Amino acid sequence: MAGSDHDDYYEAWLDVLGRVSRPRFVALILDRAGVTLDADLCRYLIHIDLRGPIGVLELAELAEHNHPKASRSLARLERLGLITRSPAPHDRRVKTASTTPEGRRIVEAINQGRRRILQEAFEGWSEHDRAELARLTRRFTDAIVTLMETADPET
Repeated sequence: MAGSDHDDYYEAWLDVLGRVSRPRFVALILDRAGVTLDADLCRYLIHIDLRGPIGVLELAELAEHNHPKASRSLARLERLGLITRSPAPHDRRVKTASTTPEGRRIVEAINQGRRRILQEAFEGWSEHDRAELARLTRRFTDAIVTLMETADPET
């Protein structure tokens, strides 16, 4: 990757990735959402809502946590009434988690919090600029996903 245009984008990309993965950004989303649930539990709840019903091993992998941490988090979410757990249809020994209506309500509040942040960030932007950013970001994301899907897992 040569040239200052690429370096400028690379620096901006690293800056965004670094900042949105920080606890402070997650706290901002939860504040805008009006959600007081622990940030780690929110992360699990969102994964469950997107991928559920889901087993603890797959969930641990998605959350990049170990099995015991994921299992404890699931138990907490279940005690709070935000998820239910039931035997998997393919293997009754495996329990899967799904969001309850209250869990779904929290996930939707978090999604609304993200939308509020975008509205604030885009204040003063033209519709054209917003659409162009969305188009180019989608194009970039698709290219990255293609690279990930075609990469040799041994490297």
